[in-house]
Amino acid sequence: MRFIKGLGALALLAALLLGGVEVVALLARRIGHQIFHDVNPTVSAAAVAAMSTVLVAVATVVIGRYYGRRAAVETEIRASKIPVYSRLVESLLRMLLRGEAAAAGDTDQFAQELREITPQLIAWASDDVLTKWSRFKSSISVASTEAEREAALFELENLLIAIRRDYGHKGQTVKEGDLLGLFINDAHELLERRRTRTTRRPEG
Repeated sequence: MRFIKGLGALALLAALLLGGVEVVALLARRIGHQIFHDVNPTVSAAAVAAMSTVLVAVATVVIGRYYGRRAAVETEIRASKIPVYSRLVESLLRMLLRGEAAAAGDTDQFAQELREITPQLIAWASDDVLTKWSRFKSSISVASTEAEREAALFELENLLIAIRRDYGHKGQTVKEGDLLGLFINDAHELLERRRTRTTRRPEG
């Protein structure tokens, strides 16, 4: 999938470069003809061709460097966000799987990890991941009933889906409850209760 996306990006870059070069060449010919319109036609044609060649070469280098720098920045951002996402997911799943068996020290350590991760998420996470992270934190901070705790689990799943999407996964076949089912045995029961609450929710 990433290989196919890479080919698509490369094709788009090539098309943009060719388009830019064609525009520069056209402008160079027009400007050249205006400058050399009173000169001998043979000399004028040679001068216009030479100027077009130089301008096209310069434009190719400038445009190529621009997109090269842009690709380098995107690569750096991706390299920086991956360890942050990995640490976040590992911390969340570790605490979740411990559940009620987690000791007070574990809870304190988990809270400390979240405090350390949050600034890194602000710096490197995509807008979608950052939004989902904020909603998940809000949901667990007010989760006092069973229904609210179950709702927080689905906010966690939304966060995980956003992280996968930022990694490049389209997730078209991943449905609600699929990711929860990887670490919660009764995920299908949670999903049924969630759907029941949704259908019973009064309108307005």
